[in-house]
Amino acid sequence: MPEKPIPEDDPVVSKSLAPHYLICMVILMATFFWAMWDEDFGQRPWKTFQHEWKNRYSAFLKSAVVQSGDSQKQVQSSADYQKLQQDYDSARQAATPRIKEINEKLHDLSAQILAVQNVFTDRRAYVNALTYIIETETSPSSKKSKQEDLAAYKQKKTTVEMPDGKKQDFDFDHLEETYNDLKNERTQLSAELGELIKPVNEKKQLVDSYLSDHMVSLTPSQLTNLLNGVDAWTPKIRQINVNEHNADLVRGRQLKYRRPLRVLPHGYS
Repeated sequence: MPEKPIPEDDPVVSKSLAPHYLICMVILMATFFWAMWDEDFGQRPWKTFQHEWKNRYSAFLKSAVVQSGDSQKQVQSSADYQKLQQDYDSARQAATPRIKEINEKLHDLSAQILAVQNVFTDRRAYVNALTYIIETETSPSSKKSKQEDLAAYKQKKTTVEMPDGKKQDFDFDHLEETYNDLKNERTQLSAELGELIKPVNEKKQLVDSYLSDHMVSLTPSQLTNLLNGVDAWTPKIRQINVNEHNADLVRGRQLKYRRPLRVLPHGYS
């Protein structure tokens, strides 16, 4: 079948469609950028409100920090505050040397316990497993043999490398005794440390309570924390749940869907 001749006025051959493509591309790109703007800002005016609130609240907090600092200085210059601060400083200075000493001992004890525990854990697991086998063994001869093995294993010495580099040999009973003694000593020191810190913290709490009770506004540190939170805050949709309002809605739905009472004639039940 012969091919049809190409008409002379065919627009595909005789004309260029590049301008049409260019215009369509420009319209498409403009529509795309407009849709992105409308999706992100045009339909979300609350973002502008939140940005404005952030700027105004930050400016307010910055001015409030300066005013709060002046107010704090006035409170701190009072005789009562100075007395509380002096009591706290005296208690802290008196307890600091012993607290430092206990912390150093606790650090050393923790290292010693870890060194002993690395060896003791494996030996205790083997002793417990062998003890269970002995307790469940029904043959007297086999039980006696296992008991002898257990006694020999407990007498066997193992080497523990302490944090200072010294190596010590322990049998199982001595190793267990050393491990328990170290843990008991750490417990006692921790309890003593708590007793030392407790009165210091109580006096510090009295100082902080006096300052917060006599401040007209928040303290500078509290305002600074608020300011840092506002600076890190980003606009987004936030849901606020009002419990009382939700209870009213639930109560309203219950009343709406409650079936009406049927009034029966007298004499019927």
